[in-house]
Amino acid sequence: HCNSSSSKTYHGEQWVTVEVEVRGGELIKHRIDGKVVLQYDKPQLDPRDGMAKKLIRDGNLILSEGYISLQAESHPCEFRNVQLKKLD
Repeated sequence: HCNSSSSKTYHGEQWVTVEVEVRGGELIKHRIDGKVVLQYDKPQLDPRDGMAKKLIRDGNLILSEGYISLQAESHPCEFRNVQLKKLD
């Protein structure tokens, strides 16, 4: 369930512009400073996962809706100017 990113590593204190384009259950693109660093299509639930099993409806595994979460993995991270834009 891991996808490799082509993003460089950012060291020190600096602001980085991140955009995530989500086209329902079709396509997801992650951009950093305008450059696509990660892209995948047809995101789906894993029927072997206990938590995912609770979300699967009528055998449809494709994720076409959900929540937005912002997180930092191993170091503190600050977010500013978080904006949502509905796409056509």
